[in-house]
Amino acid sequence: MRQCLPGLDSVGFETRGGDAHVVVAELHENGLRRPIELADASFGTVRMLALLTALHDPDPPNLTVIEEVDHGLHPYALDVLVDRMREASGRTQIIAASHSPTLVNRLESEELILCDRDPETGESVIPVLTAGQLAASRGTSGRGLGELWYSGVLDGVPSVG
Repeated sequence: MRQCLPGLDSVGFETRGGDAHVVVAELHENGLRRPIELADASFGTVRMLALLTALHDPDPPNLTVIEEVDHGLHPYALDVLVDRMREASGRTQIIAASHSPTLVNRLESEELILCDRDPETGESVIPVLTAGQLAASRGTSGRGLGELWYSGVLDGVPSVG
């Protein structure tokens, strides 16, 4: 988390309340006099903390599915996220959906499955291209997979017309 939030010193937990015994998560940041309750932290900070918690689970479920994995995250945090997903994939199968070319640029061809819809029938087309086709497109162009996908070269984007 410190790679994404450089001023972070620690994450702490404080028990509050009488009979309810509420536990409040707090972020302790360098230079701040008081901790920031997680309820007051930015959406991206809370989301990244939740994702890292799930990805570092020592006994995860067999399958972890994350919708819009990049939502609310700073583009720099995507490097950390992709690295942690790769590490966690040894313990759980991960399916993460995204519409972010910035995230897709950080993936290898075998890590990406592009999906599309057949315009005639509305049926899903999965995958649009094989990992080999993705690697060949990347190698020929010298561009990232996200750039190729977003430009429409790899399909999986709405067609105009």
